[in-house]
Amino acid sequence: MTVIMCRMHINDLHLVSSSILIRLNCEGAETDNEEFVRLGSEALYAFVYPNFMINRYGPWMDTNFVLPLGPRRCKVVFDYFLKGYLKGDSAFIEKSLEDRERVQLEDNTLSEAVQRGLESPAYNVGRYSPSVEMAMHHFHCLSHENLRK
Repeated sequence: MTVIMCRMHINDLHLVSSSILIRLNCEGAETDNEEFVRLGSEALYAFVYPNFMINRYGPWMDTNFVLPLGPRRCKVVFDYFLKGYLKGDSAFIEKSLEDRERVQLEDNTLSEAVQRGLESPAYNVGRYSPSVEMAMHHFHCLSHENLRK
């Protein structure tokens, strides 16, 4: 098993390699914008090969467990965790979950469009972009290694 750790800044991306985890840490600028106050100015995304993700931002953490249903389908099981001091703030929780659902629907639309593009006769494979696709390349190398076994 392999770990990739990425520290992602607004203008650059750094990669450190280890053993079973892909980690992206995104730092933003301080702001009074309500969205950033709600989510915090930093986010941590961890991907445990092959199908488990942890997203940490502000007082929230969620996990995504991806279950394959076939070559082109999957089910994602989401679990949400919140810092204890916000347990009684139902307005905050409801607004956060609504926003999360909106973002998830946007992500689904993008992922489905990418998949359609990859299956299109117009698409031809190419090289990975070394500045932004290190984690994807690493994931594909792990998949290849496991499929060869």
